[in-house]
Amino acid sequence: MKKILFAGMMLVMFWSCTQSPNKAQTKMASLAPDEPVLVTVGDFLTKAPDLVGKPVTIKGTADHICRGDGKKLFIISTTEEGRVKVVTGEDMAAFNSENEGLDFTVNGLVDEVVVDETYLLEWEQEIKAGIEEKKHLGGGAPMTPEEKAAGQHAEEDPGMEQINGYRQEMAEKGVNKLSFYSIVCTSYSVDKE
Repeated sequence: MKKILFAGMMLVMFWSCTQSPNKAQTKMASLAPDEPVLVTVGDFLTKAPDLVGKPVTIKGTADHICRGDGKKLFIISTTEEGRVKVVTGEDMAAFNSENEGLDFTVNGLVDEVVVDETYLLEWEQEIKAGIEEKKHLGGGAPMTPEEKAAGQHAEEDPGMEQINGYRQEMAEKGVNKLSFYSIVCTSYSVDKE
């Protein structure tokens, strides 16, 4: 009986020793940087919820580059529906508006802005306090239906119109939040030919 008990304990010790390196390897593999996922303009919105915080590569034509600060680029595809917002990452130079209409390859991380009642109340308080609203979607500028559909922003304030529009959209959809996805650029190239 002692021999069987001893053999069983040895087997358990052997099994546990062989399992430890595998767990460490699994943990190390999960810490390795992800390879960028190739997304297209047409499938970006459907894939974005699963890719938040993950690296992606996307190719498209610069439909619009914000001339004010050059920090936003909107890309489209000539073969698919859709429009994707790309913003410059930290310590990146602004996009050159002279490259509007050219093809871009963008590498970056998928970002999500969640608009819920808490977000809207904070935004409302900032408007009432006279705080600049540039951090919010569209900078607080009211949007025409066409601009909203295209993801553009208007040049004039106030943000209350936009806040009320988001509340109305949430009510119509029967949801308590809206998600807006973009790509925070880490690098890009421009095809000038």
